[in-house]
Amino acid sequence: MERAISLVLLLPVLSCEMQPGRVLSPPFDEVFELAEVIVLGEDPSDSIADVGEFFERRDGGFVIGDRLLPRVRTYREDGSLEAGFGRFGDGPWEFRRIRSVAELADGRIVVTGAQSGALTFLAPDLTPRSMLLVESYVPGTVLPFGPDIVFGGIGRDMYAADMDGLYHRLVDSTVTWSSWNTLAASMPYWNALGRAHATVGGDSVYVMAGLLYPATILNAAGDSVGTIGTPPAEFRRVPELEPGALAFTAEEGPGAQTGDRIRRLIESFDLVTSMDIVDGNRLVFTVGRLNPAKPWFPFEPLDVSVEAYDRHTGQKLFENVRLPEDSKVLGGGRYLYVLLSPRMPPWRIAKYELLSG
Repeated sequence: MERAISLVLLLPVLSCEMQPGRVLSPPFDEVFELAEVIVLGEDPSDSIADVGEFFERRDGGFVIGDRLLPRVRTYREDGSLEAGFGRFGDGPWEFRRIRSVAELADGRIVVTGAQSGALTFLAPDLTPRSMLLVESYVPGTVLPFGPDIVFGGIGRDMYAADMDGLYHRLVDSTVTWSSWNTLAASMPYWNALGRAHATVGGDSVYVMAGLLYPATILNAAGDSVGTIGTPPAEFRRVPELEPGALAFTAEEGPGAQTGDRIRRLIESFDLVTSMDIVDGNRLVFTVGRLNPAKPWFPFEPLDVSVEAYDRHTGQKLFENVRLPEDSKVLGGGRYLYVLLSPRMPPWRIAKYELLSG
């Protein structure tokens, strides 16, 4: 009799666990198949300091901005080095740091990071072509959008909260629309703790504050046409802080107390560290945290897991899929590109195919 009661009690639990529509969290190798691992080629006189901004090119190669040096480099599909460009400075063709890189529809490479805030256009072999100072805006993230450009950027003479939107469509040299704002831009400290992310899929632009779900979907006219993305149940939302919450008092003294307070804060929440389109149809969020060992700006994001959506239907395909140990998601395209052992050379990039179904 006791056994019969146990079975009856167990049946609802099993039924609940097997409900259709439940989001799975399988091991990484059940979702992604490793295509190959490539090693980035290096010029001994122009060594990579740290792998930063990444963009897959149409020919299967890619362009990478150095995270620490004002250098842009292009690579073939096998990882061999093609060309390098950039030097530190405030003049034409010089950069303070590389903020974004992309290949445009006509093959040009566009780079942001000049002190002037100009867009820098390079030929496919990275020889200088032109520079464009966009009136009223300082471009950051830059994305090809058909023959045009969508860029993220704040105004030169205004606060982000005063703008019509944080993302802008550039047609030739004219901004035709500005769209999307986020609560994160107006919350104390949140701008420093998390970035905004954007990616393009077809004729849609996906934009998101890394601290907040969901992502917003913009159409070609810059109109918001929906949202996509739901946080995993374990996702810890960033706390809302009052201005001055992290300032030290005269009794505490500077330095150690403030550092401890910030460390406790960044250990308390999760965030989306990147958002990428993989294989045309899948929108992949990388979820991570800030490194508590670096409790001062600029903070270091650490990638932990990925989740994916069908970008056409919005269906969540999986969540909490743990990334390989000590790895960093670089970007999407034909593959999900993952940097292995991201703190030291040789710089190895794994190409992962997202398995259908």
